Amino acid sequence: MHIFTYGTLMFPEVWQAVVGRACETVAGMAIGFAVYRVAGAGFPGIVEAGGGDTVRGVVHLDVDTASVICLDRFEDDFYVRQTLSIACEDGQQRAAEAYVVPAQKRAVLTDEPWTRDAFVTGGGLDDFIRRFAGLVRVQGDR
Repeated sequence: MHIFTYGTLMFPEVWQAVVGRACETVAGMAIGFAVYRVAGAGFPGIVEAGGGDTVRGVVHLDVDTASVICLDRFEDDFYVRQTLSIACEDGQQRAAEAYVVPAQKRAVLTDEPWTRDAFVTGGGLDDFIRRFAGLVRVQGDR
C-alpha cells in the first residue's frame, strides 16, 4: 500500500525512526484537503476542505504491513487512516492511505496553516525529534 505523509512523517529521519526502514517516495498533493497546526503542538493534521485547497506531501510507495502497523501505533487514534487520491509529481494519480483528522475532532486544529518550511526554520523539527527521541517504541515486536 502507498502512504501519503504531510507532516513529521515526510521527514526521512522521522519515518526511519518510526518504521525502521526507508521506502521509495514521490512528491504528491492531496486535492480538497487543508493542513493546520494541532492546538498546543507543532505538528499538523489534515481535514477535508474546499475543492481549491491542496496539501503537499510525500507518498511512500509499497509500504509493507509491518510498517503500516508501526505507523498506526505512532498516529494512535488521534487520526483516522483514510484512502485519498494523490496527484503525484511523476504524473501518476495514486490511491494512498493518509492519517486524517476526522470532522468530529476538527476542534483540535487551529486555524493556522502548517507549512514544512516554517516547521523547519522555526525549530519545530529539531524540537519534535528531541521530544520524541523514543520513536522506536512504536516498532513493537519488530
